[in-house]
Amino acid sequence: MSETFPSSPLFKLSPELRLQIYTHLLTFPTPIHLRQHVPGTPHTALLRTNRQIHHEAQAVLYDTNTISLSRNDFCLLTDPALQTPVEGLQVRHLRFTSFGESLACNVLAERCAVCKDDARGLLEALGGMPVLRRVTIDYSTQIASFMRFRQLAAEEGGSRKGLTVTCISVGVYRVHGAGFDQVDFTFSHRPLASIWPDLATLSYSLLSEEEQETVLARLRTQDPDTPDKLWLLLWAAQHGRLSDVLGEQVAGAWVDESSDALAGMNEQQRDAAMHGFTVMLQTFLKAHTAVQCRRVLGLLRDSVGM
Repeated sequence: MSETFPSSPLFKLSPELRLQIYTHLLTFPTPIHLRQHVPGTPHTALLRTNRQIHHEAQAVLYDTNTISLSRNDFCLLTDPALQTPVEGLQVRHLRFTSFGESLACNVLAERCAVCKDDARGLLEALGGMPVLRRVTIDYSTQIASFMRFRQLAAEEGGSRKGLTVTCISVGVYRVHGAGFDQVDFTFSHRPLASIWPDLATLSYSLLSEEEQETVLARLRTQDPDTPDKLWLLLWAAQHGRLSDVLGEQVAGAWVDESSDALAGMNEQQRDAAMHGFTVMLQTFLKAHTAVQCRRVLGLLRDSVGM
């Protein structure tokens, strides 16, 4: 990287125009992996031109993009050479691809503060990022770890400056307190949270069975299994057959998100209802296959003459 590049036409432009160019070249449509994706991406060679351009363009890279990370990148026991370098003073948007502990802590008897169940070290690291505005953590492959974290947050909220983890919708939990009130900080079961809204809308539509199948086929391109599993439950709920699929006791956890009863709940009651509903859906997704669910749906349709 050279110190200067005075002959570059770029420096004949105003700082505002240069920023527009950087934004055009360095804004990506999906979260980026700095160690894997960016170095080989067209236009990022710009970052290695000289120090001034690197300084100006790097700020744009972190400001306009979501950076994809894992707990491994914050682990106190992992070799820094194996971690994604993140400019904590500049990054605004983060997405964690999982909530799993690092490889190093996975094999050790005593985990570091970042990888422990309460994730205290991770929260402290995120709290030290002054311009951070959004954090999303996908917990779908570590459900038990996340549920333990939520339980510890409820038990220790007072000692953590009022940290709360509230279920705000199916598969989505929002973190409040502990310095994160200005940050949109959520945990999500990504397959459930991304597919459920479309299917819930579909269940209330007047589309024909053929048109419904077209929508399901589109959703299967995102996830080959989850749509059929959730569609069985939604169809059964719409046709009064939910207890046939879940059993009477489990079916009692079902929540109609459009109901007046849910709208009339206070925040604590709504959290409890949506959390119980999410846990029920997560359990069902894990216990059944898409093939089984398609077969059961066919039998239910036959039984009602459809």
